[in-house]
Amino acid sequence: MDGTLLVQCTVKDADQAAELAGGLVISGPRAVTKAQELRARGYERPVLCDAQLYAGNHRKPARAAFDRTWLLCQQGRVLTDSGYVAKLDIRGLQTILHRTMRLGPGFIATLPLHADWLKVQQDREILLHEVAFAEVPIAVALEHAADPLGVRAVVTGLLELLSVGVPVVLLRSDVSALGALCHGAMAAAVGTTTGLRHIYPVSTGGGFHRPAVAAFSPHFLSYVSVDKLAAAVQLTPDLSHLWECECTTCNGRTLDWLATAPSVAFRHSLELMGLLRDQLLSVPERALAWRERCNMAAALHTEIQAELPDWRTPPFLNAWRYASTPSSINLP
Repeated sequence: MDGTLLVQCTVKDADQAAELAGGLVISGPRAVTKAQELRARGYERPVLCDAQLYAGNHRKPARAAFDRTWLLCQQGRVLTDSGYVAKLDIRGLQTILHRTMRLGPGFIATLPLHADWLKVQQDREILLHEVAFAEVPIAVALEHAADPLGVRAVVTGLLELLSVGVPVVLLRSDVSALGALCHGAMAAAVGTTTGLRHIYPVSTGGGFHRPAVAAFSPHFLSYVSVDKLAAAVQLTPDLSHLWECECTTCNGRTLDWLATAPSVAFRHSLELMGLLRDQLLSVPERALAWRERCNMAAALHTEIQAELPDWRTPPFLNAWRYASTPSSINLP
């Protein structure tokens, strides 16, 4: 599974995602059943099942026991059905890692973390120490109201975690999944929806806001709402080379057409993310290639902002550009 770009999806979306993904993370309580169904139909790529009991307002705490039925009914690599590791819940962190140590080979300790475990230096040092001591593969998911990897210190923490020397899977991410792969992650998962791209904090009430449909643009190295893409295409005819897409879904059309067919943005995005992953991992200096792509994308965002004032540069681009890099990172 080294260097695999996974797609994190619901059971409902698993069939469609399986056609395009290098592997899957199927989320929810029925994930194992769906994984078994895919295997029975001959699907041979990596499949992980994420119970995601760490999410929502009634989340499972880190110290709660694993469900042995969940663990033992799966084949291949198995994510533990861990609970949420709150800020400074050192005992909870240790519990997950030590229980995974006792399970033996093939099991991956799922670590759903408050972002401060990577952001705050003293918290990070505890995390790195415990992970290095346990020496088990880990799968990390991060809590944030928007994008945890849009915070420079969190990216710095992730880079240090990737340098510890244990296999790391990044769950519930977006374009930053590519950055993690370029810096040595065993695998990284991009969520098919906003809700699967990080862990949302516990809700304190308020109305529900349905997120806009977004599509991945490799030039801008980001997901952009299809309505904003349509406006940009119309207002920048001299930049047509940025908007034409040769993926099998778009087939040479400009990206404004996705606003009239938002349901296909899913396929468009997965195909282009997979192609970019192949490009980045084909070069020896992957980390440098990733930062150069971030620099080029940031410059393009600035250029478009001159025409569309409400155009926004995603925070993760600058977080990756300026994050501190450990002196030694174990690349595959």
